Amino acid sequence: MRSVLTILICFSVSTAFYAQTQTRIFSIQPEPGDLFTHAGSNYLFKLFFQPLGWYYGHVQYHGIVGINARYPRSGNGSVYFETPTGLGKSDIEYRHDIVGSPPYWGRLGDLEWLSYEYYRDAQSTAPSHLHVPIRIYVGNWVNGRIVDPGYLIYEHSVNFGVVPIPTDMWIQEEVVASNRRVWQNPINQGNFFDAQPFSVWKSPEGYQPREGSRIGVHWNADSVVYGISLGAGTGWSGRFVGAIDNVVIRFRNGVEYHFNFEARLAGDVNADGAVDDADLLEILLRFGSSCAGCAWDINGDRAIDDGDLLIVLMNFGRGL
Repeated sequence: MRSVLTILICFSVSTAFYAQTQTRIFSIQPEPGDLFTHAGSNYLFKLFFQPLGWYYGHVQYHGIVGINARYPRSGNGSVYFETPTGLGKSDIEYRHDIVGSPPYWGRLGDLEWLSYEYYRDAQSTAPSHLHVPIRIYVGNWVNGRIVDPGYLIYEHSVNFGVVPIPTDMWIQEEVVASNRRVWQNPINQGNFFDAQPFSVWKSPEGYQPREGSRIGVHWNADSVVYGISLGAGTGWSGRFVGAIDNVVIRFRNGVEYHFNFEARLAGDVNADGAVDDADLLEILLRFGSSCAGCAWDINGDRAIDDGDLLIVLMNFGRGL
């Protein structure tokens, strides 16, 4: 039986972790949820129809990702990751530049909190220090658009050395207020760059690119944060199995989110956590039409009909 013990890596800040109002992100498929995978070498992406801006991405070589009920946390679900070999990869991401106006959450200098919980299953054979890292999308706001895009990436081993991650338990880590070291990965520039404490990236001077072959991107307090990414794989030898949940991000401008990932209830067509009149109306408005992979085709037969209506009625009142 898996332990539900949470290791609080940073005791001094842990009490603030659950203060934020939760934003629940539901699986695309009803419970037990999603297992999105792709066998090919090219990246495959799958957009969420609700909420917009979220997607499964960078899935390749039989990597698996999905919000489902395998490792429930703070509800009935979490985000599951599996990479069967060192070639596999899978992510879940949110891009505010796709759906927001302005297309970013806030300035890097105003980012004051970033935390999440991760889980490593003992059946993993990948090196014992590996866990699902957390990344934030960062870029420079120039003439009304984001340029110099990339990630800042947190990994436990960069801060505490190559030590084994405890298995079969949930671990919380906070990385901004604790001034952890994170490293830069500019998008489409082919190299990874050295880790610096968050205070360096957030300062007015910011990160100064190195000379020579490791030329990074200059980001500082005025750079913008426009998304979040979590994922497993790419060069990890062996099999990795794990999960994440409860991602919290907060800025001094008042923008804050606590993302809690849940398996969508059967019959919860509009993904609001309850099966009610609104879901009945969604089905009735589209009754007699057809679609593939949409929310209204609950039973997956590509027709919105009596079968889907019956599922809503049989689950009516759940989550209320």
